[in-house]
Amino acid sequence: MKTGTMVVSGAGRGLGRAVAEHFAQGGWRVIAGARDPGELPRGEGVLAAELDVLDPQSVAALATAVGMAPVDVLVNVAGVFDGPGATLDDVRREEMMEAFAVNALGPLELARALLPALRRGRGSLILNVSGLMGSIGLNKDGGNYAYRASKAALNAISRSLALDLADDGIGVVALHPGWLDTDMGRSWRDPHDQHDMVSVADVARDIQRLLEDPATDREGRLIDRHGTVLPW
Repeated sequence: MKTGTMVVSGAGRGLGRAVAEHFAQGGWRVIAGARDPGELPRGEGVLAAELDVLDPQSVAALATAVGMAPVDVLVNVAGVFDGPGATLDDVRREEMMEAFAVNALGPLELARALLPALRRGRGSLILNVSGLMGSIGLNKDGGNYAYRASKAALNAISRSLALDLADDGIGVVALHPGWLDTDMGRSWRDPHDQHDMVSVADVARDIQRLLEDPATDREGRLIDRHGTVLPW
């Protein structure tokens, strides 16, 4: 898939913005959504749209704006985080519920709303930005209950979507993008941690390679930016 139409949530900053800009520059028609349209990238190929994944009416309005046009790729980036070092004592019910609403239910409702457009796309794909912290098997540190649990839920949703939409020819990816070099990523970083941080521009290019590689697992499993399948 060289070009097409892409919808990106959380496109006002960080990875979402980088993905929107990268694909628009590559000739794609990008519908970039964020709660504050003033933060969205501008330029040829980018259609800015107000989108709050916490608001079902906002999601429905975006689907209405897309109308009968096909969508080839949906990239769900919008998310919330419970902060560095969030412990058991920090758990609050309202924060847990918000994390599930944004990180898990938001991508599901956006995928469902755009399903008619995705069915009209070419080899359509739903790419849900998850993370290593959503892996139960790789959880060695504990903590961050809201983020971990909501991303684990997103992984489960991704797998179910892949199974349910297989007959429509729609693939699904749950992506661990790496430790992103963003304000949030840097705020979490332990100065003694040896993991390399990755730029959002590099991840945007990696996403393009994943889209173009026929070997990319599209069955809803958690993969990293190089295409390696990770443990649940």
